[in-house]
Amino acid sequence: MIVGVLRPERRVDFNTEIRPVLNEHCIGCHGGVRQRSGLSFLFPEEAVQPAESGRRAIVAGNARGSELIRRIDHVDPGERMPPESEPLSEGERKLLHAWIDQGAEWDTHWAFRPPPDTIIVPRDPSGWSRNEIDHFVAKRLAATTLEPSPQAAKSTLARRVSLDLIGLPPPENLVAAFTADSTSSAYERLVDSLLASPHFGERWASVWLDLARYADSQGYQKDLLRREIWRYRDWVIDAFNRDMPFDQFTIEQLAGDLMPNATENQLLATAFHRNTMTNDEGGTDDEEFRVAAVIDRLNTTFEVWQATTISCVQCHHHPYDPIRHKEYYELYAFLNTSADRDFPDDRPLADVYTPDQQSQRNAFTQWKHTLQAEADTLTEEYRKRVKEYLEIIPGRVPVMQELPGDSSRTTRVFVKGNWLVHGDSVEPDLPDFLPGLLDEYPRNRLGLAKWLVDGRNPLTARVIVNRFWERLFGRGLVETVEDFGSQGSRPTHPELLDWLAVRFAKDNGWSVKSLLKDIVLSATYRQSSSTTPEVVRRDPDNDFLARAPRFRLSAEQIRDQALAISGLLNPKVYGPSVMPYQPDGVWNVIRHAAKWETDSAGDQYRRGIYTFWRRVSPYPSMITFDVPSREVCVSRRIRTNTPLQALVTLNDPVFVDAARALAVRMLVEGGDADEGRIAFGFQLALLRAPDEDRLQLLLDFYREAIDEYTDNTDAAWLLVGREVEDAVELAALVNVANVILNLDELIMKG
Repeated sequence: MIVGVLRPERRVDFNTEIRPVLNEHCIGCHGGVRQRSGLSFLFPEEAVQPAESGRRAIVAGNARGSELIRRIDHVDPGERMPPESEPLSEGERKLLHAWIDQGAEWDTHWAFRPPPDTIIVPRDPSGWSRNEIDHFVAKRLAATTLEPSPQAAKSTLARRVSLDLIGLPPPENLVAAFTADSTSSAYERLVDSLLASPHFGERWASVWLDLARYADSQGYQKDLLRREIWRYRDWVIDAFNRDMPFDQFTIEQLAGDLMPNATENQLLATAFHRNTMTNDEGGTDDEEFRVAAVIDRLNTTFEVWQATTISCVQCHHHPYDPIRHKEYYELYAFLNTSADRDFPDDRPLADVYTPDQQSQRNAFTQWKHTLQAEADTLTEEYRKRVKEYLEIIPGRVPVMQELPGDSSRTTRVFVKGNWLVHGDSVEPDLPDFLPGLLDEYPRNRLGLAKWLVDGRNPLTARVIVNRFWERLFGRGLVETVEDFGSQGSRPTHPELLDWLAVRFAKDNGWSVKSLLKDIVLSATYRQSSSTTPEVVRRDPDNDFLARAPRFRLSAEQIRDQALAISGLLNPKVYGPSVMPYQPDGVWNVIRHAAKWETDSAGDQYRRGIYTFWRRVSPYPSMITFDVPSREVCVSRRIRTNTPLQALVTLNDPVFVDAARALAVRMLVEGGDADEGRIAFGFQLALLRAPDEDRLQLLLDFYREAIDEYTDNTDAAWLLVGREVEDAVELAALVNVANVILNLDELIMKG
């Protein structure tokens, strides 16, 4: 018995109305993992073929003749689909009826279609917009009758944009210049200064290292150290500082060794894919873990550049997106011919010199060429120069290298993902739903890298601009930054996403600094985060961008900010990883662990990006604030709120040192009055004076601390040292400084 339905006159949209119904109710049994009764709704050509029963689930143009409709409308629970579940709603059934009667057209998923060549920017008649980004946002706001928020105060804006662009509070000289400058271009000058800072590269490299699964160790149980891998981290910092075009940034990391006349730096860049883990446990099969590394490289490549989750396709077709099991191994074949084989010493390795070392080598070569022909006896100077030259020892960094042609591997499908059970052999190729390789691209890693940044690729530019947007706004225009597939979120502003992608890749030549400048100069970015209950009720997730977001800083930013405000931060850029304070015994969980040697002489106060990172035992205070272990690629740090975080910022030695140093600044630079000193510390931290109520609370807290330390001078000495003349006063200011460094408005970006 069939239930009759009304057919809507409007055209049904497959992507927004039909695909969600099929994914929720049908794909589980008739999709990529299972094809019950020989039926799958994952690929359109299979959905219209006769199933094992001989019936066709979908007969285009004839809903009543389609088995799908007969089964979803059936009143008998034993016949009705989906089985053992609630029946589809009346609205869902009407949509399926209408879609089939209208021809059952399967539209390409939005993310798999390239952005249009020409995107018309809407016009905002209100006068609020400052650039094209704002016109798109204003159009969406107008449709919802929401109004944008006013511009944030200068102090708030300076702090926000500095934390976003360089990961640190703004330098005092820039703040002073910006505050005193009343011209319309003052903010842009501030932005340009921050983009030119060497700390810019540190901020954005920190973001990239999560994707690159960078660590100073090999992973797995023994987690042996990679003491020279920091040179890759420095390569990333330098690439961002030089604004290396992102297409070049991509190609060098994925295939720098295959580029014509590859340089030392291009070889070093390929350590991106040597960040995979190596298992040095006795009794393990090296081939098993070589395969695991190649699988990780493929999954990482597609997550980072395509926001496509494909790890499940090792075993079966993708559950929801049109990627076949065989296609996974065709992609795997691009990466399966590298020379690494889970060697304990991480071979192949490249000798990499620091810039200073390379300068010394160049100077020696130049000096040697200037020797006079008759000076063929070894002079003392010559001996000295040769000795200095021989003492220049390069770092040995694991890099990618292809096997020779006669040793190249054959790639076979792993049946059900089992690396020991081989199916058909395959050649390097791309999934059918994406554009193919151009004829001039080689079928190796270099060809794959070039294809990723080819203008025909519909995903890369969208995915990358969305990643940068997410870091600035707390959420991407596509919230699921790691998944642009049919189960991912749809973009809140699809036209804006496409405009940004086209501008980034075509108009601005893949310039990251240009992309970021466009975004931070927009009126959208400059809005205040203050809002009203009504706006929060109507737009709780800020999808419409009627206000600036407010969210907690990253672990690295929280730590670096405290050190910067206090004056302790060591601003040195580049260099080996460092070991700041860490509780004793943390590495004892690792068998035969090397000892954590706490750095001194200022190195313990270097930026968080330089902290030695061990996968099995990551730096405790940072993982408390959600830094991943980096065993695998992580696109989003999911922010948590726990009591442990407050315990870290109140008691961790780095934060106590920062509070002590800030207290000294308050005592020395804040004048003679208690109120002035506290206000000075507050101003240093938040770039604005405290209001009267806040100042009074801090002052009362300070006086209570004075009374406590007067009665217990041992506690004051323990905190600031016996050699300090005004130990009670300084200890009380340390308490106040600790409170200031723990203020919600300091830990948050708003």
